[in-house]
Amino acid sequence: MLKFTPVKIEDRELFEQHSFMLGEGSCDMAFANIFCWAHLHNPEIAIWGDFIFIRFGGVNGKQHTYMEPIGVGDNISAFKVLMEYVGTLNEPFKMAGISANFAEKLRTSVPFCGYYLYPKRSQFDYIYNADLLRTLSGKKLQPKRNHINTFKKLYNFTTEPLSSSHKKEVLQLVEEWREGKENADLEAYECEREAIERGMDNFESLGLQGLALYVDKDLAAFTYGSAINKNTFCIHIEKGSARYERSFAMINYLFANTLSEQYCYINREEDLGIQGLRDAKLSYQPIMLYPKFSLIEIFGNEDKVEEIKRSTEAVEIAMLWREAFGDDEESIEQYITKIRALGKSYILRDRDAIIATADMFNFVGEFGKCSYIYGVATKTDYRGKGYGKALMKDIFECLYRNGANRCMLIPGNDNVAQWYISQGFSKVTNETISLLNDYEYDFGRGENESNTPQYRIINAEEYLREYAKLHPQKNFCVTVKDSVLLPNNATFRVEEGKIKKVADKCDNLMNISDLFDAYPIKEDSYFMVRMFR
Repeated sequence: MLKFTPVKIEDRELFEQHSFMLGEGSCDMAFANIFCWAHLHNPEIAIWGDFIFIRFGGVNGKQHTYMEPIGVGDNISAFKVLMEYVGTLNEPFKMAGISANFAEKLRTSVPFCGYYLYPKRSQFDYIYNADLLRTLSGKKLQPKRNHINTFKKLYNFTTEPLSSSHKKEVLQLVEEWREGKENADLEAYECEREAIERGMDNFESLGLQGLALYVDKDLAAFTYGSAINKNTFCIHIEKGSARYERSFAMINYLFANTLSEQYCYINREEDLGIQGLRDAKLSYQPIMLYPKFSLIEIFGNEDKVEEIKRSTEAVEIAMLWREAFGDDEESIEQYITKIRALGKSYILRDRDAIIATADMFNFVGEFGKCSYIYGVATKTDYRGKGYGKALMKDIFECLYRNGANRCMLIPGNDNVAQWYISQGFSKVTNETISLLNDYEYDFGRGENESNTPQYRIINAEEYLREYAKLHPQKNFCVTVKDSVLLPNNATFRVEEGKIKKVADKCDNLMNISDLFDAYPIKEDSYFMVRMFR
């Protein structure tokens, strides 16, 4: 039977022995966070073999919430031990802060008939390249360099390493910061103030490192944090005075430059779902968002689970985009929150997790409407198993039912273009197109890339009817083969601007992927409109 006891400062060495070996980059793996926020979360620790367990709650009517087993080895067995233990407590099993690595193990190793595992975007950590925060190099960080230069011009400043001796000044600045927030949540402020005071009282014992920024001997800003593992440092607290312009940007920059070069990454923790905080963290160009998952028991939470499924769909798609395309976080955030809802989304799931996705937008050009397929992505572990093909089939059938006669896309590279040909798309055309829209979003390959599309005929009869009207002098017969959209398998005779389906096959036998190349209806440009969803 596991025995949980309250977390003490003396547990730091044991905790870090296990957490550093595990090597995860989550801010939840910082012992200082667990200890300093004990008044709010009531953390407890238990040992089982080579693993330790941490749980929170259990007071004031709060149910326990557990972290993933911390240690190296058979963590699935450790998880099952934890489940069995919770089963003896007559309370639901809940976990939070689960790493992507462990979440994937759970999905593939544990029969989740009674539990729901989902990503929680508000708890994703922002991970930065430490050298980038030290230099602020690049066009996108030019505004941050401007902030630094402004501060340097305005103030005579000095710095010194933060320590417990700064406690009085630190708490005075925290109070000043709170007074400057008219709509501050007083309860949240008191909780954070107590966490800071607990940190300052145990600064050295917690292994904290920090920096104090002074302007003419007045504390203008301070920050501190601790190591999560051998190459990642986590920023726990950062506060600046509103009396000094750009104090936050300056303390951020200066502290990054004081950290040891062994820290390749800096974790600036979560945004808690606060939009202003999210925008500020994204503006520093994180190299990744560290995903974290939660787990709840379905029984008794059915309505909540359905609500979570709806609310986390965009989060899962954003995660898949990062994996598939490697776009920067700001671009992904813009697309997911502002652009994606303008179209129609298609997804495939495996045991509730999204494994493949694509979006479809509707454009109109000189020759009528054409549906544009965008953001086709499949999780790495699921590629080559037919999931992408199944997703495209769903899209084609939906377009057919909605009256589309063709669709298009812009392939990311030559290998992808070949795969699309196998799904019935034409060869890549030599014509470039411009996808114009009112949302300042680039639907193409990028500023310096040519947007050369591929087309897929959805309804061969309607497409050839449109072609015949545009080319009344063309007379021909064609037998079409389409392994996906079976109604397209027919023989069509085109004469004097009209089309007729005939019973017999003709010598002109053509796969659907070759039909556009043989009888193209070319587009010059497209303008985004709302047509059908």
